Amino acid sequence: MNLPQPVAARELWGHAEAEQTLLQLALSGRMPHGWIFTGPNGIGKATLAFRLARFLFYRGFTGPHTANDLDLFVETPHTVATPTDLSIPPEAPAFAQVAANSHPDLLVVAPEEDKDLNVEQIRTVGPFLAMTAAQSGWRIVIIDGAERMNRAAQNALLKVLEEPSRNSILILLADNLGRLLPTIRSRSRLLRLGADTDQTPTTLSQLDERITQLSASDQNTLWHMAGQAPGQLLQLLDQDALTIYQHITDFIRSPNITRANELAQGFAYQPQFKTAAMVLLWLCHQIARGDATNLPPANLPALLKFHEEAQRMLAETVQLHLDGAACWHELLARLPTIFAAAT
Repeated sequence: MNLPQPVAARELWGHAEAEQTLLQLALSGRMPHGWIFTGPNGIGKATLAFRLARFLFYRGFTGPHTANDLDLFVETPHTVATPTDLSIPPEAPAFAQVAANSHPDLLVVAPEEDKDLNVEQIRTVGPFLAMTAAQSGWRIVIIDGAERMNRAAQNALLKVLEEPSRNSILILLADNLGRLLPTIRSRSRLLRLGADTDQTPTTLSQLDERITQLSASDQNTLWHMAGQAPGQLLQLLDQDALTIYQHITDFIRSPNITRANELAQGFAYQPQFKTAAMVLLWLCHQIARGDATNLPPANLPALLKFHEEAQRMLAETVQLHLDGAACWHELLARLPTIFAAAT
């Protein structure tokens, strides 16, 4: 995958309107202390957050600026032209420091894999933001996977939002906004990042040449499977999601026990289990919407029941460390019945 990590990304794909909102707030000196960037996984939330952090560290804006306010510029006191976006020169020290996770005024908090963000991690946020900035005039904290904060952690974060430090910014990145406490949402400025309808897999082909090797149909399938999120698209490409999709749709058209056993064994272990689960649940949505034109019609009540049970079984298998092959055996045995029940 050629897409750079968000912390080092030079480009922002889409979200021009969101970027301009942040830019104007920065230039006007009305930057809110608390933000929630929300949107699907891989849509660009982290990329935009690090882009904003680099810009503020580089420019050093702490209030409205004019050509006479040269003392507000940290790294470029000779620059007075009003910027048109949040980009900064890649050779700037702020860019390298953020990319290396070594900027003294930036703290990134993220959950470990399959674990919640705990209160001990969140308790570091307040003291960090309260310290005097070492270089830029700003102290910034980015909390990735914010919806994975447990209740104690969220309550601890409320204190930071209620009593913000001067020239500090707290950015929460959340795929699932509903899992954040209403009090956290009410004390933060919300920025929703959605799919950019002007983008297509073809426009992203420079990120990975494998995209150009796919048929137009496969590109379209992968793009919609990824929720039109560039980062998610390339993750699915790495995880060979199209092959898994093909295996499942082929099985629907021609189900048999031998093939079910082969697929169940192939999908049993990570990372295939997680990817296959995502593909199956997405395919159910497509069938329900009538967008799976290459498959037979399904009985909608049977499909909805299957989707609900599949979602529960897949989640419990991961959470309780159950037998992945047994889970997939059961799901693949049930899957053809939603089509056989069609009227």
